[in-house]
Amino acid sequence: MGVISKLIPLLAKRKAKQIAEILNNPIGLTDNKLVAILDRHSHTMFGKDNDFANIKTPEQFSETVPLHDYYTMKPYWEQIHAKPERPIITADPVIWYVQSSGSTGKPKALPLSKAGLSDYTSGSMLFLMSFINAREGNNKVFDGTMLTFAAPARMGEINGVPLGYMTGISREMIANTLLKKLIKPGEEIFNMTEMGEKLWAYAKYAVTENITSLGGITTLVFAFIRRMQSEYGPSLLEEFKGTKHEARIRESLKDDGKLDLSVLWPNLIMVGATGVDADPYKPWLKSTLPNASLWDNYAGSEGLYGTTLLKDTTNGIQLLPHINYFEFIPESEIDKKDPNVVPLAEVKKNHRYELVLTNMMGYTRYRIGDVMTFKDTDPYSVHRIGRKGKSVNLTGEKLSDAHVTEGVAYATMQTGAEILDYHVYGRIGDGVANYVIEAMFNNDIDPIEFARAFDECVGRNNGEFKYVQEFGSLGPTIVRKVAMSHTEKIIERSHIQAKADPLAVEVIEGVA
Repeated sequence: MGVISKLIPLLAKRKAKQIAEILNNPIGLTDNKLVAILDRHSHTMFGKDNDFANIKTPEQFSETVPLHDYYTMKPYWEQIHAKPERPIITADPVIWYVQSSGSTGKPKALPLSKAGLSDYTSGSMLFLMSFINAREGNNKVFDGTMLTFAAPARMGEINGVPLGYMTGISREMIANTLLKKLIKPGEEIFNMTEMGEKLWAYAKYAVTENITSLGGITTLVFAFIRRMQSEYGPSLLEEFKGTKHEARIRESLKDDGKLDLSVLWPNLIMVGATGVDADPYKPWLKSTLPNASLWDNYAGSEGLYGTTLLKDTTNGIQLLPHINYFEFIPESEIDKKDPNVVPLAEVKKNHRYELVLTNMMGYTRYRIGDVMTFKDTDPYSVHRIGRKGKSVNLTGEKLSDAHVTEGVAYATMQTGAEILDYHVYGRIGDGVANYVIEAMFNNDIDPIEFARAFDECVGRNNGEFKYVQEFGSLGPTIVRKVAMSHTEKIIERSHIQAKADPLAVEVIEGVA
């Protein structure tokens, strides 16, 4: 056992006390964080414009400060771009700009301060520490190589301040040199932006190492696992022919040309993911990497909002109230001009809300565009995280991405399907409306049974969906097996940090 795997459990035990406080005192922590944010930023331009100095309670905060989004904050950000050293939205000068993923439109350059990044990295540490504390032996993740999938930290600059992706920035700014050394494979590969080249570089590196974890951008992690399993085996065998690695690759290569990753990486025990709802992929991941636990993270360009803190990973992602002040807009209020906004203490289990964020990065009552369902309120745990406004209405059913994700996850469990990737869209033609699931499967399944299970689940969660199917205006869902990943197509035409798109808003018309 290495030195790091002996030292880390000691740190993890200390962090366990902080994790317990987060789980047991979330309201006190989030209210205290609001006070700290208002105090630190009261003398900024934004703080003066919104009377931060005279706000003493959460109630006063919600009454005094209006809701904001990218467009209402844009004038402030334009001033920051011109003079990043000035206290415009944060007391600290801007040290970096975060390139957003562009999931709601054109990618944006969002300001990042040192205090904001400090909160982000402290929250990220809990992600790893909770995994170590979850079960005995998890510290062995440090005995091998922890393969990290990240985007470039530096893609340019604005008035001398660097611009990059958050996964790269947080990697560069890690203060602990011991932990920094664990982040592999290195800048040469991290900074690649062409997806095919990048994943092949990861593949060549990964077959030479004792891989104990995969972590980072979910879309890249899953794309890498798919390609390693189904595509790269013969090419890797040819690449490493005559080397000391040939025997291990050959042992892992099955007759059909696929790699058995559990043989290639017998010590892989963690898959860390952030970016998409991973529930539909769990059967495939369990089949492919049987010894690995999926550890979920919830983060975005504007901060880190939650992470897995419980041993029971089926309970969703736990929110991090010690680094954020959270408010929520009930789903029924989202499209209203002046929506009702409730604090964390008033959310209800199994209800769906839009997140309103306030944090040290300078986002104040900010609508990041995410909608989620509370799986539990003790502790506060969320799942089915999607984008606001993502719904399709073919015949009155208002199908959302949350309905789709839950339906596909249910169908995989009911049919034993191992789904590698999927995409759902609506079509209307000759008076018939249907939803189509285009999916990659790792095993042989009956598409009719899969579609039937999907419709059953969606109908149970969406009464209008069930009604219009029974009425006959919406036909049964159709499943089409595909060989090419839809998510990888998105990444190739946009960028490597693009998110998966479970539900297409555009409807295909004129197709029977």
